[in-house]
Amino acid sequence: MVHRTVEALGAALGGTAGVHDADGTGGSPGDVRLAVDRDRPLDDVERQLVEAAAELVRNALRADREAALADALADLVDRTLPELDAMIGATVEERLVKVARDVGEVMDVKGWSVRILSESEWTMVADENRRGRVPDSMTAWRPFDPRTLELEEGSVVVRPGDGTPVAESLSHCGLTTLLGATGYDPDAVSWTVCMVGDDVSGDLGPGRTALGALVPAALGFPLPPRSGGLLRSTG
Repeated sequence: MVHRTVEALGAALGGTAGVHDADGTGGSPGDVRLAVDRDRPLDDVERQLVEAAAELVRNALRADREAALADALADLVDRTLPELDAMIGATVEERLVKVARDVGEVMDVKGWSVRILSESEWTMVADENRRGRVPDSMTAWRPFDPRTLELEEGSVVVRPGDGTPVAESLSHCGLTTLLGATGYDPDAVSWTVCMVGDDVSGDLGPGRTALGALVPAALGFPLPPRSGGLLRSTG
């Protein structure tokens, strides 16, 4: 669709048209611009036509990216559940780190952390800053204490402008989203996985279902491999 739209636009304007992102880094669909190459400059009406076509292209690219991400997250859950089951000798921390790392990679997050509630204090046991330097106000992820999120179990998505202290911290740090999931292990110890997105990763909301499913699985007792087959009678 994108190729046909751009090709038709160039032909209609008596030249050729191409898709470019704003800074040449292959960023988000919102950065996409259309460039028209022809012998004479565009008039005002033609410029409006180009911008309208550019918005159609941006919407199509967003839809393609969202569909690809949904498929990638579904594949991740299908793949990770049996992998967690197979981690018989692993600690809760190791299983949660696996979940955080795998979801973080698919979502291309800015960074993630894993915490445990010990003696009424949330202690960070693992973290990864995947891109650039963590802003000073994010040191040790203090603005994103699970108690600030008011989350005891389940998952949450927070965005700038939500009117909460966490949302204010996101705005201050130039981050797009916080995605978190919290639960209890078999010893009733509380753990949380928290990750944040930046302009590269975009909104992390689509990852909520995947993280919300995988964190409880990582916290539970490992299970035998999932066969998915039907039981057969041996009698």
